Amino acid sequence: MAASMSQKDGQLCINKTTEKKTKTGKSRRETAVQGTNDSSIVSKCSMASVGYFSDPYLHCFVSKTTRRSPLIHRGYYVRAKAVDFFLKKFLETYPQNNQIVSLGAGFDSTYFRLRSEGVLTNTSFCEVDFPEVVQRKNAVIQSNEDLKNLIPGLKTQGAKKNPLIEINTRNYKLLGVDLTQLNTLEACFNLCGVDWDTPTLLLSECVMTYMTRRCSSAVVKWAGEAFSEAVFILYEQINPNDAFGKFMQNHFQLIGSPLKCINSFPTLHTQRDRFLNLGWSRSEAADMNHFYAELVPPDEQHRVESLEPFDEYEEWHLKCNHYMVVNATNSDSFPSLLPEILTSQDTDIKDCITVEGGTVSNPIWRFGHSSVLLSDGHSLVSFGGFGEELGKHCRILDLTITDIRTLQSYTVPVKVNPREVQVSRMHDQSVLLRDGSVILMGGRISPIHLCNQVLRIEFTPARGSQAESTVITPARGSQAESTVLCTNCGNTTNSVCDHKENVCPEEYVLLEGNHSEVCDSEQKTMNKSRRQEARTPSVCNQSNSSGNNCERPGNNHNGEGNNCERPGDNHNGEGNNCEEEFRRPEVNCVQLNSDSVRPDDINRSADLVEKLSSEGVYKYNSDSDGKVEKKSGKSSTEEDFHGYSGVRIQEVSPSGDVVSPRWRHSAVLIEHHGRDLLFLHGGRTDKKLALDDSYLLDTESFTWTEIEDKSPGKRQSHTASVWRGYVIIAGGMDQELRPLNSVYTFSIQTQQYTEIQMQGNLLPRYSHTAHVISDHLILVGGVNVNHSVPGVAFVDIDNQRATEFEIPIEYGQQLFMLHKHTSSYLGNNRILVIGGGGNCFSFGTHLNYSPLEIDISRCWEKC
Repeated sequence: MAASMSQKDGQLCINKTTEKKTKTGKSRRETAVQGTNDSSIVSKCSMASVGYFSDPYLHCFVSKTTRRSPLIHRGYYVRAKAVDFFLKKFLETYPQNNQIVSLGAGFDSTYFRLRSEGVLTNTSFCEVDFPEVVQRKNAVIQSNEDLKNLIPGLKTQGAKKNPLIEINTRNYKLLGVDLTQLNTLEACFNLCGVDWDTPTLLLSECVMTYMTRRCSSAVVKWAGEAFSEAVFILYEQINPNDAFGKFMQNHFQLIGSPLKCINSFPTLHTQRDRFLNLGWSRSEAADMNHFYAELVPPDEQHRVESLEPFDEYEEWHLKCNHYMVVNATNSDSFPSLLPEILTSQDTDIKDCITVEGGTVSNPIWRFGHSSVLLSDGHSLVSFGGFGEELGKHCRILDLTITDIRTLQSYTVPVKVNPREVQVSRMHDQSVLLRDGSVILMGGRISPIHLCNQVLRIEFTPARGSQAESTVITPARGSQAESTVLCTNCGNTTNSVCDHKENVCPEEYVLLEGNHSEVCDSEQKTMNKSRRQEARTPSVCNQSNSSGNNCERPGNNHNGEGNNCERPGDNHNGEGNNCEEEFRRPEVNCVQLNSDSVRPDDINRSADLVEKLSSEGVYKYNSDSDGKVEKKSGKSSTEEDFHGYSGVRIQEVSPSGDVVSPRWRHSAVLIEHHGRDLLFLHGGRTDKKLALDDSYLLDTESFTWTEIEDKSPGKRQSHTASVWRGYVIIAGGMDQELRPLNSVYTFSIQTQQYTEIQMQGNLLPRYSHTAHVISDHLILVGGVNVNHSVPGVAFVDIDNQRATEFEIPIEYGQQLFMLHKHTSSYLGNNRILVIGGGGNCFSFGTHLNYSPLEIDISRCWEKC
């Protein structure tokens, strides 16, 4: 159909709109929206320069290139790929005369890219944006010979005849019109010779979301009525009401360009239906997760994976969950390209889970870290990850210990050289052993720097704390000569460095073997004959907190300030004199990972493990579902709060089958015939996105044995838990980056996996945590590619039935993103969450305010 407005009426409207405007609130908002164009084109240019998408003309519109992060590259890649996919399909469907109208084009270079590829021979390409934007774009074009040569007739078009029409040639038109002024836009189209009956594709990339519902709907309705054969491709944000969506909205609100339309059309269904309700004959929609998985060929996906190191899949999937594309048409000629939207029943049970977060003196802000509950029953240690330290976002080196009784935390600074000792890791696993030490394995420094050290860590109780009475047996290891790292100078030697300054024994950390030697605090060098004397204690002349001289080869204290010489491994805890064979110097460092040990995994072979003190009593009972039971007594004192002063670190070299370095794997300790075995499964490497191998480590001989059964398949970012002598593998992500909802049990006796044939609703998820409570597997949080954010899942293991519960996305004024976190079961149906969050695309980084408690007590009656 032809447009009804005459050119004369259109000219009057154009002259009216070009009158000088004052600096109103509206014009300021327009300036902010225009600013999103400048940021977007820089990101697109960075993405193309790395090789994600070929566009040799993007750099022409960028005054200064800036390298963006891999996450931003992927976000703009999938956007460019989607737009290019629909443009090419349109040009294939209408190979003769056709038109492309880009609404809110900004500095997009699509015309120049397609023109240089020779696919716009019969195409009239029209770009529309604010007058200020197109004036700047025209200036760039006029100053670049390569761009001008791609616009036939540009040099002969003559003087500009209308202030809103910057360029008007047969193949390319550039108009400066506000999209809220449809009469003006239609008049300009008439002046430029736009044909209303020629097949036309209208493209809107993140444009109408900045408009009000009334104005954006007017554009959709007008386009469907004005063009007799039209295709409308819409790319913009959705899902505003989950935690990521709210964070995204807050970002655009802060930069002055709020997403005005997103809450009017928040889902795929509403976006699809808006076109149908406004007269379009067919409409279909898909989010970017679906587009990438189904419409980007596998070989292209593999090429993308190889371009640069990447390990932010949670953020990548969340970003793609919050952007979608609509393909609408008013003609039967253009094919259907997207699948029918699956209508899933809302099976999540709401209003059963509450989140509580009190005021703490030292909140923990981090993600990708690891946590483990120590054998004292109340000290939860968190290491590494990425978060906030001294007001800056960085990879965390310091160790944080949280008292789960009070939720108060304290920091123990790291003293080792991280270049020599791999303690600051991400996505590693740590397991508490029976003797109270912790095994740290796997993880990464970066996506191309994997951790190959297996570390055994012993915790040093502070003098006078309750933890001091806890027995921690020295680590088992080889009898080979130790390697010592001096954290003062960073040198690694087989003895002690010759410093020009007095060095405290705490400046040394054991790297290899099962003993170390330290210098005398009053000397600059170690007596060589003492170093060579077999099994003779090295002594540090240093006063303890009571002022008495103490000759302490060991690192643990009896809490009474008496002289002691400790040749043995055991502590009497009563202040009696004792001896130890060699010194194990203190060092404040360690890192562990996500939910690697739970109360029901600790010392399962023991009938009962109790930690008693005059201040209060906590008990772990092997038949009480791992609950922490608090007995009568006083609350913790401030002195007891700081229960540990440091750690000892020993590198161990397991024998047996070779376990390749990896991260995002699972590990858990399980008892079998009186021996503690460490189970490990899956993960990823820098070359493989997911692994399918499983191993058992004998914690006495430190020997790895590979498991032949590989039934669970390749997976990473899953969980491993212990239930009735079985290991339970749950969730994760496979090598095709698809989240999983499968659950397997592994029998230590038969060395075989069995899949649980689940009934009910269990959402696929990865980057979650897990606990076993009363024969139920509880899955906490995670990420998937659906539009149902994983909350808390209850899996009845005996009856093989799952129930999902929705979790609040806010507590107070704080957003709550439940992935890349750690958690610990406190008993009494309460789960403690530490950290979580991630880099939210280009919107900033969200870090959960923690610790937080999740109350699941009301869920049991719904299972």
